[in-house]
Formats: sequence, structure tokens, C-alpha cells
Amino acid sequence: MLEAGAACLNRNELDKAASIFANAAETAVKAKDGAGRGRALAQLAALEESRGEVERAFDYNRSAQDIFLSIGDGPGLVQSFRVDGFLYIRQKDHTAAALSFAKALSLSSQLDGRLVLTTLDQVIPVAKHLVDSDQLAALLPLGAALARVIENLGPEQLPELQDFTELAASVAGVFAPLGVMADEPNLSDSKRRQLAARSTHQAWAVDALTKQRWGLAALVKEALQTKLSFHEELD
Repeated sequence: MLEAGAACLNRNELDKAASIFANAAETAVKAKDGAGRGRALAQLAALEESRGEVERAFDYNRSAQDIFLSIGDGPGLVQSFRVDGFLYIRQKDHTAAALSFAKALSLSSQLDGRLVLTTLDQVIPVAKHLVDSDQLAALLPLGAALARVIENLGPEQLPELQDFTELAASVAGVFAPLGVMADEPNLSDSKRRQLAARSTHQAWAVDALTKQRWGLAALVKEALQTKLSFHEELD
């Protein structure tokens, strides 16, 4: 049923998808399938978020989180934290959004590299949205929160996840300098150049590591030139 609902979502048949997910949640209750019910509710939350029904989406997502917590479903929790992030972005509560994405990254960094990539796959479009909508200052809490997650990962981190967390740290390093430049318009020329160079360098590193998976260097150049009036060519 979840797969059928997802197929309807891909065809933009939102009402039909919502009905299927709701039926899936009811069926999971009868079957005493906590994981299935949690995922059905999480899908409903994501669907309502896409329709702009923020409060309804929050309700579904909180119910899903309660279930995932009770059964110890880490991947489910990662998904629900990301949905919280999108919902807070809609409310322009950028600090809460940053913390939600940070929770998703923190948990995924302890579970599976693919979850880290999936989380970053959803954070990057958020950053692009913030740039396009002239909310560059919001990149500062987002970058800072992601960077703090990586800093706090201790020696218990799984060795096979180290490459993924290094990538996440580089992504975080792209955002914070742009956010500072947007939030502090009276910076000296040397400080602006330092921040621009730091963000550009990190973006190049991410593009190189991922073979331009997200094109962050282009995003940084666009943000510097069109939003922050920084036109200097950097080495």
C-alpha cells in the first residue's frame, strides 16, 4: 500500500495518495505493525507538507515520531526529523529547521552512509530555496548546526561512515560563511573575501568528492554575485 501511495505521489495524484496512506495506517493498526503505521503517517506528513498544510503535517509527523521512538526505528526517525525541517522552513523558523536537519544528520551518521547522503540530498535543495528566496542569513544557523553535529561525533563513530561525515562537514562549511556575509553587511573587504573564499573552497571540495552531485560551486557563485554583490574572481 505504501508503494501504491508513492506511485500516486509520483503522478501528482495527491488525494488518492492520501487515501491510500490513511488506509495503510489503519491496516497497520489492525496488523499490529508499528513500523508500517509509522511510515504511513510519515508519508502523510510529507504529503501534507507538500500541500502547505503545515499543522496537519506536524500532527502526522509527531505521531510517526512517537511510534519510531517506541520501536527503535532509526531510519524512520531520520525521515521524520527531515520532515520537521521542511515544515519549519515553511514557517520561516530557520533555527528550528536547522536543528531538525541536524538531528537527522546526527542520527544518520550513526546508522548508515546512505542515510547521510539522503539527508544531504534534502538539505541542499533547502539551501537553494533559501538563496533563491533572499533568505541567505538563514544559511548561518543551518551550516552551524550541521557543523556542530560533525564536531560532536566521538570515537564511537563507525569507521565506514567517516567519508560520509567528512562530506557532510564540507557541505556545512559552504553555508555558514554565506550566512555571515548576509547577516553582517558592514564587513571589511578582507573579511568578505575570506568568507567568500572559504565557502567557495568548500563547495569545490564537495563537487569534487561527489562529481558535482549538487553543483554547490555554481550555487555559491550565484549567491555571491546576485545576492551578496561579490564579483571578485577567486583563485
